[in-house]
Amino acid sequence: MPNFACPVCRGSLTQGAQTWECAGCGATFPVVRGVPVLLNEQNSVFRIADYTGGGAYEGASGYAGSADNSGGWRRAYRRFARALSEAPVPGVGFDPLEIILAEKPDAEILVVGSGERERKGNVTYTDVAFAKHIACICDGHDLPFADASFDAVFAEAVLEHVCDPQRVVSEITRVLKPDGLVYAVTPFLQPVHMGAYDFTRFTYLGHRRLFRQFDDLRSGMMGGPGYSAIHLGRNLLTELSDHHRVRSMLRMLGLLMTYPLRYLDPLLSRTQGSYNSACACYFLGRKRETPIPDRELIALFRGR
Repeated sequence: MPNFACPVCRGSLTQGAQTWECAGCGATFPVVRGVPVLLNEQNSVFRIADYTGGGAYEGASGYAGSADNSGGWRRAYRRFARALSEAPVPGVGFDPLEIILAEKPDAEILVVGSGERERKGNVTYTDVAFAKHIACICDGHDLPFADASFDAVFAEAVLEHVCDPQRVVSEITRVLKPDGLVYAVTPFLQPVHMGAYDFTRFTYLGHRRLFRQFDDLRSGMMGGPGYSAIHLGRNLLTELSDHHRVRSMLRMLGLLMTYPLRYLDPLLSRTQGSYNSACACYFLGRKRETPIPDRELIALFRGR
């Protein structure tokens, strides 16, 4: 069981039968489906009532993989479309989890915003929606954990979905132990996804600035110009219609037409200029005592 702290005041929490209560500010947080809902409602776009009602919140994406109740051809279509759209990115030849566990096999790892995919190790999963492995519902703007609680934090495809990315990174920094590690992947040239819960995109340097209180262990593109063309190309076709069935057919056509570009992407990503049209950026860094000044960050620009 993770060592939870109050997301409002950072006070200690006491577990009751159906609630968690803060000894500091007196806030009370419900337990729904066996999962504590630890939200600071004043700083969040989500409300605790979103999770306690009859149609408890499943997530902006709907978590279609686990919540899809369709059958027959419709289910097969959705699975095939998901397999095409989520195929691995060629050319990214390292696993950050392996690096972290090689350095510290018993590392305590926090995953922010992804409770569907299970990772090996001592991992605490959080999300804003009910998912398979989550320890709690929480908002990254106010992580319900004490300072210096974790050896590493993962935030993959998360920072584009938060209102204030810098505040979330500050929270990640706070809950990391000295010399703790962070791994993040965030889009640059991708169309909007997850509807209203999609706020921001980052260039390589903009992403690096978010993590200015970290030394760079490894960073770069997660998908280059080829992957950007895949996202933009299939979106171009899909937006020819607002009709649901037509859009589904156009989306499949776009997925099939653009799929081969993923195999060209390693070739297209060899130049410095390719950073100007990266699909997404990744960063693996180690926490430092002081942030890097912006004047020094400018010298870290990659691109043309």
